[in-house]
Amino acid sequence: MAEGFTQRHPTIGVVGPASVETTLQDAQDSLDVAVSIVPAGRDAPGSVEEFDCVVAAVTPESGSADRTDADTAASLTGVSNWVVQNATRDSAPPVVYVAPTEASIAEALEAGVTEYLPWELLAQSPTTVLKRAVTATEVQPTPDYRTIYDNVSEPLTLHDPETGELIHANQRLCELLKYDRAELISMQVGDYTASIDGYDQAAAMEVITSATESGTVGPIEWPLETADGEHVWVEATLTTVTIDDQELVLATATDVTDRRRQRRQFREISTHIDEVVYLARADLSEVLFINEAYADLFDQPVERLYDDPMAVLDAVHPEDREAYRSDLIAMSEHIREEESGPYTFSHRLRVGGETRWVEVRGYPSRGPGGAVDRIVGVIRDVTDTRRREREYEQIFNGVTTAIAVHDPDTGEMVDVNDSYVELFGYDYDTILQQGINDLSVPEEGYTDERARRLITDVGETEEDETVEWRIETAEGDNRLVEANLTVATVGGQRRVLSLMRDITEQKRREREYEQIFNGVNDAIAIFDPETLSFVSVNDSYHELVGCDDLERIRDLGIEGLSETEGGYTAERGKELIQTVARSGEPKTIEWKLAPPDEEQSWIEVTLATAEIGGEQRVLSIQRDITERKRREREFEQIFNGVTDVIGVYDPQTAELLDVNDTMCELLGYDRDTIIDMDPEEVTATALGFDADTIGEVVRDVAKSGDPARDIEWALRTASGDVVWLEVNATLTEIGGEQRVVTIARDVTGRRDREERVQVLNRVLRHNVRNDMDAVLGYTATIEEAAEDEVVREYAESVHDIANGLLELSGKARAASQMLQDNDDPENRRVGTVLESAVADLRESHDEATIQLSSAEAPAPADTAVFRLVLSELVENAVEHGGDSPEVEIKTTPSTANDETRITVRDDGPGIPDRVLTPFRADGESPFQHNHGIGLWLVNWGVRQLGGGIEFERPADGGTAVHLSLPNVLR
Repeated sequence: MAEGFTQRHPTIGVVGPASVETTLQDAQDSLDVAVSIVPAGRDAPGSVEEFDCVVAAVTPESGSADRTDADTAASLTGVSNWVVQNATRDSAPPVVYVAPTEASIAEALEAGVTEYLPWELLAQSPTTVLKRAVTATEVQPTPDYRTIYDNVSEPLTLHDPETGELIHANQRLCELLKYDRAELISMQVGDYTASIDGYDQAAAMEVITSATESGTVGPIEWPLETADGEHVWVEATLTTVTIDDQELVLATATDVTDRRRQRRQFREISTHIDEVVYLARADLSEVLFINEAYADLFDQPVERLYDDPMAVLDAVHPEDREAYRSDLIAMSEHIREEESGPYTFSHRLRVGGETRWVEVRGYPSRGPGGAVDRIVGVIRDVTDTRRREREYEQIFNGVTTAIAVHDPDTGEMVDVNDSYVELFGYDYDTILQQGINDLSVPEEGYTDERARRLITDVGETEEDETVEWRIETAEGDNRLVEANLTVATVGGQRRVLSLMRDITEQKRREREYEQIFNGVNDAIAIFDPETLSFVSVNDSYHELVGCDDLERIRDLGIEGLSETEGGYTAERGKELIQTVARSGEPKTIEWKLAPPDEEQSWIEVTLATAEIGGEQRVLSIQRDITERKRREREFEQIFNGVTDVIGVYDPQTAELLDVNDTMCELLGYDRDTIIDMDPEEVTATALGFDADTIGEVVRDVAKSGDPARDIEWALRTASGDVVWLEVNATLTEIGGEQRVVTIARDVTGRRDREERVQVLNRVLRHNVRNDMDAVLGYTATIEEAAEDEVVREYAESVHDIANGLLELSGKARAASQMLQDNDDPENRRVGTVLESAVADLRESHDEATIQLSSAEAPAPADTAVFRLVLSELVENAVEHGGDSPEVEIKTTPSTANDETRITVRDDGPGIPDRVLTPFRADGESPFQHNHGIGLWLVNWGVRQLGGGIEFERPADGGTAVHLSLPNVLR
């Protein structure tokens, strides 16, 4: 019977074409094992559990001429789906998947098939396929590559054999190196290899290439570097594998960092102590290491023990020799148990005629897989009184950690090592006499009672505890230590060990970094207040000045990094540093940088003192304000470029802080003079203005946050002229400070024009009306008294002209009233006003036909102004429409422009162009004017309502006037 096959008769199930079953049955006679080959039902997954193995096959037969493409796809898909569904089941037997190389096998591999074989192998050597199936019944299924990568406890990687590129890494490697998978895969092996001579990307490629050529390389040890800079050693084995027809190199690694450290410590300890230290295989078949102390104690060269591990029995006392042998075997068996601990036995030696007692102690050493594969131990001479020193040497020697040994029940200190003595500066006996309280700082809570409670708690729970503890040395220095409390057996007694590490410097550095860096993202430079030179800078400062080299920055100094022509010199900078160092008060300034080969920039610098590394330093915390300075320059250009008069006030004191050039030009003073002047000096107090009022306005705006609008103010210029301003005030932020800004327009010219208009209106309304009333009286008398017909006709003409002038005066009065501001106008919807106004017009003009076609007209309007506009349009239509004029009024709401359109149309002769021309141009001129005021009233009224007006002469005659009024008040 061929080696590797069992006597049992496995049953092989076949999923796939019947030809596969026939082929395998034909090949079974060539096996040395009797097997049963039967078809497995593809549609009954539960039935596969009766088989020892299943061969699932997809062969090119599926694509033969007598099958359709649909049949081929169905066969391929059906078998593939069967594999995926069954291979993942815990109760499923091993599955050997046979498929053409062009078929996708990824899902089957991921599902966990035991083995993938190409169909060509089935065609050429069905016996080999059958042997693989039989072998699969004898071993556990091989995990799929997904499981290998994500579930195994050891780091795994896949590499391209040509380039060494990292194709995949499992989760364990990501956790070990502290990178996420995407970041790790983007790296070369050399990128995460520790910087140790002989280990780099080129060396890694040599190993990968060797694995490609020989099939397997290793195990080899390789140093890696984690994302946070720690070094980790792994033991790796590289093997070529094929996945999805792609040949790759699989690296299986084991973290041996602790083992290397232990091995190094082991060798260091073993070379410095008197005891015999050994390392042997767990079955004691080979001694891997034993120190030279063995030769002294056993009077045998170590080479003899390397050749024969049982040679040790030659030095054992004849009476103890058999017992020694039995204890060695018992120790080996004990060490290899699942939950094993140390094993100790003692026997006599007979060396040089002298009998000596030795204690042999063995400890289990677990390999990478977790199984005990080695024994590490100590053989000590326990004949003399050096028991304590030798016990402690096992624990203490080779370590720099300060160690104290405590009684777990009382907390009393019973022993300390040399590092502990060195840490405190007292001798051994003094330390034991003083105890914990005299070595600690009890006034800060580090008391003997607290220490004993911690020790006894650890002794009871056997759970390690790490605490920070403040101690006082013999020189009176307070230092902070980190103490790890753990339970151990020392000299056969249960003890609590306190392993101390001095973290004073570490904590100091942490405080320094917290003081400097926490909470700031700005560039930081540290200066020596004595030498005024750079001590250190952070990364942001390197970026700010465009220089990565601290020495280069030191060489350049403040002078070489600053814009000296603007006054930002080394002398000025050093003086600021000295001032802050002497006073201890922080100082904030603006500074202009000009590093070599970099653009100039503005920074805001805050200088403050700090203690760093026990030394007084001056910190320079810098923030780039180049953009802010640019905005300030733009603000200044706008501030002084506008034609409005601008003043800037302190919102608390109402003090004038700044004015723009326009105000200087208007008042005839320079900026400093205006700012320094008493407000009374520029306020036109003779006209009733109080200079305190502007201060009240500033404070009210600052308090409420609401702007103040259209305040009239009169100022007196340097030449004595009075200028009128219309002032708006608002609260805003300038340069990071709250300010009240007043923006004013010179309305002196407008006031003059309004004053002239008022005078002319008064003359037109009162003087002309009174005179025309007198003219009407005289002409009436003349008409009655005159006997001459010609005189009466002249009197009648004069009477008509006077009436016209009175009507014109009335319209001028209406226009004046309309154009005056009305603080509380009556606003109603146009549709409602139209109905009322048209009713009144029909009553006053019964000779005319006035039609109203009114749709919904939502536009709101000042009722008085709109009625005046409508009346003027209708009266104009009636006046020029003949004996029976017809007037049509129509409204159309326009949703597109959010306006309401009102059209007034008559059937008259139409308004002549000479009358409409002034409304199409820029107003009247000496050679182009309207004969009346009616259309001007309409034009002014529509504009006051926020609308527009258009005149049209339709082809069929008459005049159409279109008004457009907004649907929302403006």
